[in-house]
Amino acid sequence: MERRDLNDLAVFAAIAQEQSISRAAEKLKLPKSNVSRRLARLEDRLGVQLMERNTRSSRLTSIGVCYADYCRLMVEEANAADALIETSLGEPAGELRVSASVLVGQEIIAPAIAAYGQRYPKVQVILELTNARANVIEDGFDLAFRIGKNQDSTLMSQVVATFPFGVYASPDYLRRSNKIQSPKDLQQHRCLIMRAGVKTSRWKLGRAEEVEEITIQGAVVVNDFLTLRNLAVAGGGVAMLPAYAVHAECASDLLSSVLPDWTASDAILSAIYPSRRGATLKQRAFINQVREVAESLA
Repeated sequence: MERRDLNDLAVFAAIAQEQSISRAAEKLKLPKSNVSRRLARLEDRLGVQLMERNTRSSRLTSIGVCYADYCRLMVEEANAADALIETSLGEPAGELRVSASVLVGQEIIAPAIAAYGQRYPKVQVILELTNARANVIEDGFDLAFRIGKNQDSTLMSQVVATFPFGVYASPDYLRRSNKIQSPKDLQQHRCLIMRAGVKTSRWKLGRAEEVEEITIQGAVVVNDFLTLRNLAVAGGGVAMLPAYAVHAECASDLLSSVLPDWTASDAILSAIYPSRRGATLKQRAFINQVREVAESLA
């Protein structure tokens, strides 16, 4: 077997991650021909086909899937070696790719990036906002911030903050509507619900030892908390929102708490990252910065 070129393995790891030679080339900032040539050279050296490809599509062979796992581990070990240098220098540096939902990104991550950049100017933060759940490993993110606990056992996570949910409406809406004195009264109001493709929602509210669970018919149904909040601010109805989403709006009297003695379940903000070696120095520093911002909004 001829001499091994570890760059070929790293390129194949990117191809496997992207499931595409073209997308891998874009990610690696290499010509597509260069990536194709490296894949062909790797296959020739190994004497096996790692990827089946034709004019319409391409996919890993069964042996390619297994080999890709080892290539990904190799890249992760190389990244860990770089992180060791970073740690020894004691100053975060390099690129940090972060994923978050739109509202979390705007309300929590963006202020954290501003403060983080002042403390650690050698780190370039690349933030991607999407309400779709990003695949941390396949999409190449160093960190993802999600509402809820981590459900993927292949990823590591930390709880960053906990936010209570509450019911909110604009003062204008409350002035022109019937009073809301108990959770059941909500069923007679225009309720704005956060769901995807479902017209009803179960709202569970508690006060001391009392618990009320009611079925809410959505006057408006959206799949984005930012839009939900803006609808409530505009007087569109009553919405259940996490505290971090309405901090500024309540302070400026754009929104008022409805049934302030009643609370809903908490929203957990988690930081998720791929390495079982633990978070790197720049990841830990960023998580701590996000925690500072989140605590100020809780």
